[in-house]
This record gives sequence, structure tokens and C-alpha cells, in this order.
Amino acid sequence: MRRTALAALALILATPLLAQEPPSAESVHAFERERLGYGSLRPGRNGDKSAPDAANFDEAKVGDLVPPPLVTDAAQLGGPEAFRQRQEVIRPLVEDNWTGHIPAAANELRIIWNRADAPAWRGHAVEQWIGQIVAPDGRMGPQVDARLTFPAGARNASSIVEYSYIWPPGFAFPGPTPPDTRAMTLARGVVHVAYRVQLLQADTAAQMEQGVIGLARWPRERHDWGALRAWAWGASRLREQLAADPRIDAGRIALAGHSRFGKAVLVAAASDHAFSDALVSSSGAGGAKLMRRDFGEHWTNMAGAYAYHWYTPEVMLYAGRKDVAELPVDAHMLIALRAPRPLFISSGLAEKGDDWVDPRGMWLSTALAAPAWQAFGLEAPPAGAMPPVLEGYTDTPLAFYQHDQGHVMWAAWEAFLDHAERFGGT
Repeated sequence: MRRTALAALALILATPLLAQEPPSAESVHAFERERLGYGSLRPGRNGDKSAPDAANFDEAKVGDLVPPPLVTDAAQLGGPEAFRQRQEVIRPLVEDNWTGHIPAAANELRIIWNRADAPAWRGHAVEQWIGQIVAPDGRMGPQVDARLTFPAGARNASSIVEYSYIWPPGFAFPGPTPPDTRAMTLARGVVHVAYRVQLLQADTAAQMEQGVIGLARWPRERHDWGALRAWAWGASRLREQLAADPRIDAGRIALAGHSRFGKAVLVAAASDHAFSDALVSSSGAGGAKLMRRDFGEHWTNMAGAYAYHWYTPEVMLYAGRKDVAELPVDAHMLIALRAPRPLFISSGLAEKGDDWVDPRGMWLSTALAAPAWQAFGLEAPPAGAMPPVLEGYTDTPLAFYQHDQGHVMWAAWEAFLDHAERFGGT
């Protein structure tokens, strides 16, 4: 009886939503919240430190919530096979409560790939790769869109898939032009792949139905995927295409992403070990930050209309009827799903603008996840004090590096290229 009533309510709620031109992030958020029965949610925190609802930026007020255990030490893991079994316990917890499950219908989607030459960039050959997604019933969906820039004479070369923003027309970075990650990549003889994820799944709840999420199943069910997992699905399909090109080394295809795309790259790297390395830059809440630390970006921000589309709808449960203290997973468990493959977690300085993403919280998650790599007999960052700026721990497969700039990725790029060259073929 209750199921029938909920189905009727979903139909009633969906009708005005679908008729609205266009829907807003707030209206879609309200639709999913009510349809799935999450009720009212607590508001997110404000990044403005002078606001009445400001987030906490005082270490003395962080609190002492204890994260769920991964392990106490590597000896308790019992070696690689025992930890692989542990990963298969952690994985559904992460998917149920954080990243979401990929609906079975996504396995039926076809991708038709087309390649075309694009204008050269600083003398380098450029190609546009577009994967048109097609549903079994013939509906045309969104695209997996990538722009490849090749170093001279590329043959069996390493590559980096960088999650790339689509900036609005006329956008310009304030201040001096930052160093170009594409130029730094090509200088190392590495293929640069700009993966424009917003063409696969828009970065707003308002357009969730129009992307691959909507093509696979809409409305979403309680544990369905969000944009981070959808972008990861596209990244894996792109990797498969790259691996078939003789100019690219199939075993050395790495990932990189910053901020919300840092969250996304962590999800992709955790779910697809065929990627050789991954730069997770300033990912913050919903990424590499320990969520039980009440510092900067908060879980309630992740459950709000602005960000919840990145995740499974179930994230709303822990900003309403439950609290983050009841969340059965935390960032160290997501990180540990990547073991034993290389992973490079980075941040900037809090005092230069990276305080919102909580650099210390990302370090603590990295240290808590380290025993996962040790279970495979690999070195990993030790527990203890946060490593010095510009030093970090970069000589281990699981790396942590804090650069001396603010909320940017380019300042960690060279250190990541070194890490990918050293460990990306293992």
C-alpha cells in the first residue's frame, strides 16, 4: 500500500517538474528528496567566515568523531587476498551511501566513436574524439567528449586524462594567467587528454535527466549513481578507446582532476584500477577529506541542491534524519578502494585559500588509508604529523603532497608527473 502511494506521489511530483522550462537545481532536489522520503534537511555551512552560519575553521572546535575502522595496522589485514576481501565489504558501503551504483541499464548503452582533426596547438597535433551514446531503443544520449594533444612523434606514449571544465564564454582567470598543465604534460612527451565531462553529465541537478544518468534510469532510485560515478563511467569508456590507439601506452593512462573534479577522479580511480595513476587535487568534502572532521566544507553542503547531484540520493539521509557521525563510511575507505594502485592526493595551503577543502582532513584520510597499501607489501605514508609543505610523501605509491599555492592544481602537476613516471607502470 505504501509503495503504491509513493508511486502515485512520484507521478504527481514529476508532472510539474517535467513541464517546467527549465527545471532548477532546487526543484529537482526537492523532487528527489520528497519522492524518496528524505524529508527536511539541515542547511549547509557558509564559506564566508563572518556569516552567522559560517563553517568552522578553528582546529580547537573540530570535535573528536572517530571514523569507522579500516584497520588498526597492516598486520591485521592478513595480506593481499584478505584485504581484497575487505575491499569487497567496503565497496558496497561506499556505493550505497556515497557514490551510488551504476544501473544495469547502463550496460546496454552503446557508444559510437568518431575522431576528427582539430586545429593544432602550439605546433602539436590535436584530435577531437566524440563518443555518441545510444540507448537500446535508439534514443540518442549525451557524448563522451575528449580533445587529445600529442607530443611530437608520439608512439606508445604515456597519457593523462584531465577532467576539464567548460568555462562560460568570456571567462578569464583573475590575475596572472596560471601555468598550463597541457604544456607541462607535452614537455614530458606525454599525451594530454582533455575530458570534458559536462557534455556527458551536466554539473547541475537541473539537467540530471538530460545526461547519461537520465538515459540509463530516471527518476533515480535511492542508491543510484550521481555525476561523479557517471563521469567515471565515461572515463573508463574513454580509457578503453585510448588503449586501442598505437600512439598511446595502454598500461600508462593516468587521471587528473581538481576540486569537484578531484572528487570525481578519486571515484574513477577507486572503481577502475586500469588507470595507471591519479592526481586528486584539493578534493575536499565528498572526496579525500575526512568527513567526520567539522572543518570547512561539510556533509550538509554535499546534500544540498548545489552539490547532491554528484552523489547517490542517499547522501541526503545523513543531512536529515541522520548525521555524518552515523555515516557508515568515510574518505579513508574510499581511498583504500584504490589499493594497491598508485594514487597522488594533493592540496594547497589553507592560508592561501584552500581552507574550505581542509588540507589536514585530506592528510588524515590518506594516513588512515595507508595500511591498505601496506597490506600488499608496499610502502605508504606513516601516521603522524602532516608532512612539510613541498616535501610530502611522494616516493610511495600512495602519495600526499601539499604545494605552497592556494586552490589550484597546476602547482602539484610536476610532482604528479614525476610520481606517474615512477609508479604509473606498476
